[in-house]
Amino acid sequence: MLIGKLINSVIIIVLSYVLLKLIQYLLNKLFELTKFDERYENTLCSVLSSISYYIIFVVSLILVLREFNIVDATKFSTLVTGASIVGLIAGVAAQSILKDIFNGFFILFERQIQVGDFVVINEDFKGTIEEIGLRSTSLRDWDLKRITISNGTITSIRNYSKNKMRVVVHVRVSYEEDPMKVLDSLEEVCSVMNENYKDYFIKDSRGEITSKFKVYGVTDIEKNPIGAQYTMTGVVESCKYFSALRDTKLQILIIFKKNNVRIAYPTHINVVHYNEDRN
Repeated sequence: MLIGKLINSVIIIVLSYVLLKLIQYLLNKLFELTKFDERYENTLCSVLSSISYYIIFVVSLILVLREFNIVDATKFSTLVTGASIVGLIAGVAAQSILKDIFNGFFILFERQIQVGDFVVINEDFKGTIEEIGLRSTSLRDWDLKRITISNGTITSIRNYSKNKMRVVVHVRVSYEEDPMKVLDSLEEVCSVMNENYKDYFIKDSRGEITSKFKVYGVTDIEKNPIGAQYTMTGVVESCKYFSALRDTKLQILIIFKKNNVRIAYPTHINVVHYNEDRN
């Protein structure tokens, strides 16, 4: 009798696993036919897969418990016993689980993040969203490590994938440099970016760039004794942000070197004398 119950339980588990994989396969096929935004499709697929997992898990658990006569809707006593067990487990975990689910619901409802977005969560976890579930969110960082965060612990999100972003580049230059020469060099950097990297920019319906790179000016001469801070900005597509930031910094180095403009760096050196007694 016990062996038969174990075999039935294994069959239930296997069938549940197959059903879950079938649902995931059908969801992927379904979203291949839709015309939603790709990130939105991936997000919906991730959420629906998560919901399916929890439903199948609960149903499978009830069926397995029923095999061992722990839960049986036809018998009041076993139903009470099963309910007591479930109630005990739920009572211990309910607070954190409900917090995760409610927070996950609002994250999804408000579309704060989607699968494929590059985000910084809680000012600590940085990476690309791979999966969004009811209880947790998973992302992949620069080192390809998968990080899973409970939705209930998410307090802040910085999303780098919301259509457009402003590239802000600061550079410190020695006080001895002619300010007009520095500004002219930065204008040259802006011209290079605007001419050679047009695919980075936001464009209007006519295909014209809406906001090019420009020199913002001197933004600090007090906080740092080694040099004045100059700033340039430009608005680009969010998916091109890091490439634009990297290329802008590279062009600053190239053009400053060509124009003999010196970037500020500390020149104070501490010399420590070490006296060693010799016999």
